[in-house]
Amino acid sequence: MGTATDLQQLLRVYWALLLGNMLEWYEFAVYGYLEVYLAKNFFSGSVLATWLGFATTFLARPLGGLFLGLVGDTFGRSASVNISIVGMLVGTVGQG
Repeated sequence: MGTATDLQQLLRVYWALLLGNMLEWYEFAVYGYLEVYLAKNFFSGSVLATWLGFATTFLARPLGGLFLGLVGDTFGRSASVNISIVGMLVGTVGQG
């Protein structure tokens, strides 16, 4: 119980989860810091609209997971991953 090998194995398994969670909280902190500027420049000064815009990402993630999970179950993981990559590509190009 609690040996160094157990800790190494635990970190190896959960490292990606830890980094993803830290990145998500960093994103939330940056959005909160820039909220005043985002509200003024993109949402006509509405603080509520600014936070509702951010809240849509929390709605989109489970819906995307449900959709990609169904695609993965029906057509295989390769199709699901390809749709995910194309979606990220479209979003990235759209921002540019």
